[in-house]
Amino acid sequence: MTVVAASRLLEDAALAAEIARLGIRISAADLRRLAGLLGRDPSLVEAHVASVLWSEHCSYRSSRPLLGRFPTEGRDVILGPGEDSGIVRFTEHEGRRYAIVLAHESHNHPSQVLPYEGAATGIGGIVRDVYCMGADVIGVMDALRFGDPDGPRAESVREIAVGVVDGVAGYGNSLGVPNLGGDVFFHPGFDDNCLVNVVALGIVDEEGIVRSRAPAGARERSYDVVLVGRATDASGF
Repeated sequence: MTVVAASRLLEDAALAAEIARLGIRISAADLRRLAGLLGRDPSLVEAHVASVLWSEHCSYRSSRPLLGRFPTEGRDVILGPGEDSGIVRFTEHEGRRYAIVLAHESHNHPSQVLPYEGAATGIGGIVRDVYCMGADVIGVMDALRFGDPDGPRAESVREIAVGVVDGVAGYGNSLGVPNLGGDVFFHPGFDDNCLVNVVALGIVDEEGIVRSRAPAGARERSYDVVLVGRATDASGF
């Protein structure tokens, strides 16, 4: 079994060189943190898994501390963070109470690598996160950031921008979900990494809310888990 020698390579530069040799997408600091959590040097597989789970796309490392400053509880908050989507009480009509189901997702790096597929799966994932709470999805919105279309990487930037817009349309239109708004900005700072942020909005009868988290009793008893859907291919899509 290959072990990544985080404890033996004391200099960050040496450890970074070893990480590059092994093809792991993780920083020296994060690898040392992983070793500390495990109480030993991680295996190559463990290092790869951590690099994915601790990535910006999976854990929102830069935005989580900022989002944590906002309140998540209140009189009209039915469900805060922790499941697929948040739910906020909206209105009452003919004796039935309705709520708004809202979710946000970024598909930045996937869209940079495969623009059409990355953006399309961003739309699909966020619509799924609202729909699976029992809601009817009524619209999506997107905020897009691309590089300089006239700069040194113009060809790549334009290709990514067109692919992302087509991906959003291709998936959203086929679902019949309208795009309610959004914005697009171009700046050289996004030449190497575009931002594709998507919001989906749904309406649900409070009595029809579906919870996605396994019940607390799952710790004490066995549950059957059924996974439905196509397999993920080698690209991650």
